[in-house]
Amino acid sequence: MAEPEGDIGRVGCPSSVRPADDIELRRLRADRYFRDKDVLDIGTGNGRLVWLVAPMARSVVGLDPDPEGIREANREARRRGLANVRFAVSTGQHLHAGRERFDTALFSWSL
Repeated sequence: MAEPEGDIGRVGCPSSVRPADDIELRRLRADRYFRDKDVLDIGTGNGRLVWLVAPMARSVVGLDPDPEGIREANREARRRGLANVRFAVSTGQHLHAGRERFDTALFSWSL
């Protein structure tokens, strides 16, 4: 995979227009989309939204093309003891989610 240019694909890319994570999910009324659901987070980065979704979801799979972001997310998931979360390096064009089925897909601030 080619190195990203500029901030593209970089974990923690700052944005002056992106609301705080909890505000973003509250505005979506997230619990109705995620409670007891199997959730796919495309462009998960370091898992910033997974930590808010996982406590209410049945399962969460986070995919991102940045291996460092996925390593960071895996470390944090272990630290938090989350058994219903897993992460993988993958692009939005090639999800590599196998035969898994999801109730909800999350694609937030990934373009």
